[in-house]
Amino acid sequence: MNIKDIKQGVGLGEIKFGMTRDQVKAVLGEPDDVDQYSDSDLDDDASESWHYDELEMSLSFDEDADWKLVTIAVSSPNYEFNGKKLIGLGSDELMAELAKLSLGEFETDDWSSEEIPDHKLVSFPDAQMNFWLEDGELTEIQWGPLFLDEETIQWPN
Repeated sequence: MNIKDIKQGVGLGEIKFGMTRDQVKAVLGEPDDVDQYSDSDLDDDASESWHYDELEMSLSFDEDADWKLVTIAVSSPNYEFNGKKLIGLGSDELMAELAKLSLGEFETDDWSSEEIPDHKLVSFPDAQMNFWLEDGELTEIQWGPLFLDEETIQWPN
């Protein structure tokens, strides 16, 4: 099973955005944990996150996307993006690697809290990619499919 290569806008190895929960289960098996969320103000805003502890991966499915896979997050240094292992890199080294890629403009947000005093998010909105840093080190990569416009997802083939 090839699931180490992060593919921008497409997925992770053979796991692709747009897959149903049953299709994902056929590849990865049952998740270790499932979280369900819903916004009571919006009827079709429910989502479900599946966690695979051994793979250090979370997958999210949204009701408004017909319960298709819309987000992947990984936190293991085994995953590669464009042939590079990024998890564990320091902030400067990470930004140097990301500068070599055509991800578009980026934004940096401070998400620090009592639990995580040095927590930053570097996001590339055009690429639909987020890079989470704790104490100046990359701890998680989160990404989703690309969009044709503000509401239309460009599902991979």
